[in-house]
Amino acid sequence: MATISRNEDVVTIATGERIDTINAVEFEKEITPILSEAGLKIIFDCTNLDYISSSGLRVILKAQKMVSAGKGEMKLIGVKPPIKKVFDMTGFTRFLTIE
Repeated sequence: MATISRNEDVVTIATGERIDTINAVEFEKEITPILSEAGLKIIFDCTNLDYISSSGLRVILKAQKMVSAGKGEMKLIGVKPPIKKVFDMTGFTRFLTIE
C-alpha cells in the first residue's frame, strides 16, 4: 500500500488512495519500522489519498507520536481539500504540519 523511498535522513511515504479500516493495519505495519528510527524527517505524500477513516487517522496520530518521540520531524504534503477538511474537523491540524 505505501511506497517508501529514502534519501539519507529524509523518508518519503507515499500513501495509496485510501487509509481505512480495511488497510490501516497493513499500512501501519509497513511504516512502523521506519518511524521507530530516531532523528528522521518523515514526509507523507498524500497526493493520491482520497479517503481517510478514523482507523487511518489513528495511524497518522501514532506516526506523529513516534516521530516526535524520536526527535524527528513529520509533515504531510499534497493533501487534497476534502482530506484537509477531515484533519481540520478532528483537530489534527493543531499538531500536524501540512503543506
